[in-house]
Amino acid sequence: MDVRTVEKGHDVLRLELPKGEETLLIPLVEALQKEERVVEARYFLGHPYLDRPTLLLRTKGEKPQQVLKRVLKDLADLYGDLLTDFDKKADKIPS
Repeated sequence: MDVRTVEKGHDVLRLELPKGEETLLIPLVEALQKEERVVEARYFLGHPYLDRPTLLLRTKGEKPQQVLKRVLKDLADLYGDLLTDFDKKADKIPS
């Protein structure tokens, strides 16, 4: 995935994601907003043909990169577990 860093500071991180990847932003921002050290987490979609989706993350007391990595890992674990559970139960669904 081609993620571009637009702004990086000790308490702010702004990333651009590829077009078509904006569905990832909804659960990501919701999870980030639950973090204690997150001051602001939001996304911007802009013009659908001209702009790339952008994630803005502001933190207090922890680097935003560290918070983002932790939340992404938690989401990957959550969805990985969901996939595993589905695979186990999908075989039991009658055709």
